[in-house]
Amino acid sequence: MTVSQPFLTRRAALRLAALSVGAWGVGGLVLAPQALAAPGVRFPMRIACMRVGNAGFLQIRHDEQTYWSQMQLRLGGLIERLTPIQPSDMMGANLVHVEGGPNCAMVARQAAARWGFSHVVLYATHDGQNHYASDGSWWSDLFATMQSEFDKDGRATGEAHLLDVEGGPALASASVDAAPRDPLNLFDGGRNPERETLARLTQGLELELQDIARRAYDSQRSIAD
Repeated sequence: MTVSQPFLTRRAALRLAALSVGAWGVGGLVLAPQALAAPGVRFPMRIACMRVGNAGFLQIRHDEQTYWSQMQLRLGGLIERLTPIQPSDMMGANLVHVEGGPNCAMVARQAAARWGFSHVVLYATHDGQNHYASDGSWWSDLFATMQSEFDKDGRATGEAHLLDVEGGPALASASVDAAPRDPLNLFDGGRNPERETLARLTQGLELELQDIARRAYDSQRSIAD
């Protein structure tokens, strides 16, 4: 598994380039100037978590929520709340489309603010698996399924952005990728490349939040001195 500069297959899932204009790349993570000016960031954060895809906002599955809960536990007092917002929790947001529709980041910020959060994480993952169309017949369905299972996949990818609900570029961004699964390897422990990317995303954002908190503390200490 490698950590790379921001990249996501089907990149339309995260039309957030405008939010990261002027961001500084650090080892595969992107730290925006606002994050470097840490005095403007307040802790503890109340963070909403939202998953996006090509069609807009997606349901965050229970097994995915575990990764974010673990991140909250590891960060302790830096995070007061880290809670997923599902499409069903957002009035009309399930109708939002990234392509040609309202801006996902704007809608996410509004929804998070409405629920009393100070920040929102937008993230997307893709398993890298090739999918094949079927004409609807049982034979075509079977063939498409077999192709999807046994054709060589691409790398799983993931991307996440931490945003302030009040606006501005991303405070921190992370992108990762993982090697494709090998369907012929019966001894890989049932590895899931997409889950590996999600684990790396939460770890990357965790490191950035720790760094932001450290800068904020150092700034306040300098003022006090």
